[in-house]
Amino acid sequence: MNISAYDWNAIHTPLFNMRAIAMVGIDAARFYQDDESLTQVGDMNRYNRWDVRGVRLGAAGTLNFEQPWTYLVTGSYNGFMRDFNSSTDEYVTLLDAVLGIPLWGEYGRMQIGKMKEPISMERTMGMIFEQVMERSMHLDALLPSRNTGITFSDMLLDERMRWRVGIFNDWLSKDDVGFSDSDYQIIGRVTAVPYENSSELALLHLGAAYRYERVKEGSVRYDVGPEFYFSSPWLDTGEIIADTTHTLNAEVTYLKGPLWIASEYSATIVEHNGERRNHFYGYHIAANYFVTGEHRGYNKRRGAVRRITPVLDFTKGGWGALELSARYSYMDLEDRDIHGGKMDSVALGMVWHPRRDHQFHLQWSRAKLEQHTNTTEVNAGESKTDILQLRWVWVID
Repeated sequence: MNISAYDWNAIHTPLFNMRAIAMVGIDAARFYQDDESLTQVGDMNRYNRWDVRGVRLGAAGTLNFEQPWTYLVTGSYNGFMRDFNSSTDEYVTLLDAVLGIPLWGEYGRMQIGKMKEPISMERTMGMIFEQVMERSMHLDALLPSRNTGITFSDMLLDERMRWRVGIFNDWLSKDDVGFSDSDYQIIGRVTAVPYENSSELALLHLGAAYRYERVKEGSVRYDVGPEFYFSSPWLDTGEIIADTTHTLNAEVTYLKGPLWIASEYSATIVEHNGERRNHFYGYHIAANYFVTGEHRGYNKRRGAVRRITPVLDFTKGGWGALELSARYSYMDLEDRDIHGGKMDSVALGMVWHPRRDHQFHLQWSRAKLEQHTNTTEVNAGESKTDILQLRWVWVID
């Protein structure tokens, strides 16, 4: 962290450094449904409104030992509204509470606490980095976000390769399940930069990850909505009896000047009594382009694309940065006796970055849902739902 400028939200002492961080997101949406969509998912007119997408507060910094430790603590305030996922009555949710400790060399590090699982570039990035307004549905369905555990990481081959592996057990967030009875996960991710051309601002990123889950609580469930945060799930496997699950994730990103192309593929195998029971998968491909010529950098220590700073800041007489976005995504939760449905989505959008700390998104998307029930193999037909969305995001970091 660079706080040498002594920003108003930063503290520097001989013992520790701290930077306050915050994010506020406001969303608006409008749904347009055909008759089949109304039959399958009901009337979505209740979501034709303004909503608080999120309010997050936290602090990040260093503990100034001879080899500095890092820390991150963030939480969200839930008092403005309740979406389908808000089953808790608590107004504050702890998101991150993680400590980073250097172990060996320049980059060898241990992280311990509650953090994002080390799997998928898009899953590990925040909303201010994303190519479109929400994550792809296969990532939300198959890859949980945060978990409690311990990870180890390092960089190899002159910083062109990075690995991170960890073990997780989220028993602390469960009221009626002890540590030994809670599901645990072993997760690893490897990323590499096989091609880089600084003069052309070009870079190729490849990544692969594996997630093993020992299911001690008896079952797993995969569900997801139409890439709209406040919606209830449209795809849903229901509870599946399981002993273990195996999830693979592959990712590729190409940067060249103002262009950013990215794709990820996720697949999960559910096993019971030592035999494969079900297989679910999804993928997406996306492309973004800065009309104003900006270029997104790349963070080799995280294996992730950076956010941008507009060349011509709007508050200093410029127009900011204008970005066009497009994405296609697909999710299949149908296999054997499980009929969770299939869905694909196309999204086209525009992102205006007037300053580094502000974003305005305008996006149209169409979700095509092929829905089954969990008790019959009769196809309920394919529906089309158009969603027009607007978002404003303000970030302090």
